[in-house]
Amino acid sequence: MTLALSNEMTPAPEDFEPPLKRKEPLVPYYWTVDELADELGVSARKVQMDITGYEKLKIQAKLKAIKAGSFFLIAEQDALKYIQQQRKPKSRN
Repeated sequence: MTLALSNEMTPAPEDFEPPLKRKEPLVPYYWTVDELADELGVSARKVQMDITGYEKLKIQAKLKAIKAGSFFLIAEQDALKYIQQQRKPKSRN
């Protein structure tokens, strides 16, 4: 019997440099579109387009979310991966 382990590690909130701005989640274990937008310094519309995609501009969905009423909830692990991907590495001069 073998155990298959995922090669992909999920980042923890304390792994981020600079540290995450969000101190207390609005919804435990989830991020809202506004929280992600504030964290990344982008518009809420940009984050929402990464969730839903936008066919006219040929933008495909990059982020999984749960629709709860009129807003989206993003699972903590997915949000942390998204933040890690979206943050630009600082150039070293």
